[in-house]
Amino acid sequence: MTAMSDLWQVATEASQRFAAQALDYDRFRPRYPASVFDDIMELADLLEGAHAVEVGAGTGIATQPLVDRGLDVTAIEPAVEMAAVAEAKLADRAEIFVGRFEDFPLQRPVELVASFNAWHWVEPAAAVDGVAQLMKPGGYLALIWTEVVSWGREPFEERLAEVFGAPWEKRLDHVDASMRPIRDDGRFDDFEVRHHQFARKLDAATFVAVTKTYGGQRTGEQYRAIERIIIDEFEGEIEKVEDAALYLARRR
Repeated sequence: MTAMSDLWQVATEASQRFAAQALDYDRFRPRYPASVFDDIMELADLLEGAHAVEVGAGTGIATQPLVDRGLDVTAIEPAVEMAAVAEAKLADRAEIFVGRFEDFPLQRPVELVASFNAWHWVEPAAAVDGVAQLMKPGGYLALIWTEVVSWGREPFEERLAEVFGAPWEKRLDHVDASMRPIRDDGRFDDFEVRHHQFARKLDAATFVAVTKTYGGQRTGEQYRAIERIIIDEFEGEIEKVEDAALYLARRR
């Protein structure tokens, strides 16, 4: 049986790490396919003006498309520096709450709670109870994680493993672990899953820059080695194929 995620226990340290590179995070992290947001709107039957809460909004990468679709969004982000970038981009188009979801004051009921690559940072019991109390019956929880599908050319994956000392994680254990409390709670229906594959071509410097924003115990020497490999062995560019996996659960 999949254990519950325990990454929430180091959420403060992770938030500090993200805060220290907020501008690079916003510049280099991929944008989600438009089809992800179209699916959320359609499957959750959301109309313009529906109230949504986004958990772990970061620099507003996903907040902006939600707002663009007419949702009334409250974006929750614990890192002050990340929230500041989001606020600068969104102006008064969304409400920004600087803090953790666990400390978010319950307000009027909402139709959608969404979290993009961030749900695993929330303490599990608080996450389930908070969403159940915040959401209207018939509302939806939308959890999105971006997972690596391939690198375009198989030898690059082998070279990554050689330099970093381990295979690149494609399917992350914390994804299933973070959803287990929702699956086990009778207040929610089973998850409906939709996959949205997309690809980006990355030059050597951009690959290193975006990889750094994900953290991990990697050294400057390792990053320089990967940069040289992309330049010397892959004509200066690799293709990163990813899947933005959308998990939707209805509040009963």
